[in-house]
Amino acid sequence: MLIRQLSLNLKLLCALAVLLTNLTSQAKERWEDDTYIQESFIKIALEREYKETKNPKLVRWTKPIKIYFESDSGDAAFQKELLSVHAQHLSHITGVPIDFTPKANKASIVVVFTQYDNLEEKVRQYIGNPDKIRAALNEAICLGNFRINRFSEITRGTIIIPVDYARLKLRFLDCIVEEITQLMGLPNDSNDVFPSIFNDVSTDSYLSPLDYILLKTLYSPQLKPGMTVKAANAALPNIIASLHDQGEIENAAQRVQQYSLKRYLGE
Repeated sequence: MLIRQLSLNLKLLCALAVLLTNLTSQAKERWEDDTYIQESFIKIALEREYKETKNPKLVRWTKPIKIYFESDSGDAAFQKELLSVHAQHLSHITGVPIDFTPKANKASIVVVFTQYDNLEEKVRQYIGNPDKIRAALNEAICLGNFRINRFSEITRGTIIIPVDYARLKLRFLDCIVEEITQLMGLPNDSNDVFPSIFNDVSTDSYLSPLDYILLKTLYSPQLKPGMTVKAANAALPNIIASLHDQGEIENAAQRVQQYSLKRYLGE
């Protein structure tokens, strides 16, 4: 009788163990899946919005970033404060030093807060002929543009935020967070990637755990500017394994909040 009871208890424990394993598996978020991370990275880092590219290459910064800030619309001090907090958050995640400069000609990124009516004038001043980015002007709420050198290193970027239009569309904060994050080397948007600020139908205003992982991946020493999709795909499994070893993926939901604009604003 005792042996039978022990056998039943053992079976019960085994059943509970299987149930707990299944529940744990079900509780795992989609963005924690290795394949999903890899596919998301390729979509956001190596595809391009508004431009077809037959042979896309990985782009990112290899030198410290200097930001020039300009505003002729709204609360300039508050705008610069928000921009500064998010820039330092990105610096913390990627390891790229980011600071401000008072001179536009010394800047690697120019960030302009303006009115919608002045948008084309600012594009002409800081980017070039507006007709060359007409699709973006017609569709986007705010603009981000970058240049690369022959080594696929990002060397200069411009962000223009029409304050009145962004507020009208309830996207003012989103513009600050998304545009400078994309200029780090994650230039594409995709509705297949979720949760993410790079998803146009998402309600995320701040960096998500997946965005944190994508930034960590982009600035892994195992990736280099100029890598093709094939080369990046070959390197990604080892990078993702390293991120697991460092606890970056399992703890992304907590780590993405360190130094974040979301925490700074108390949300």
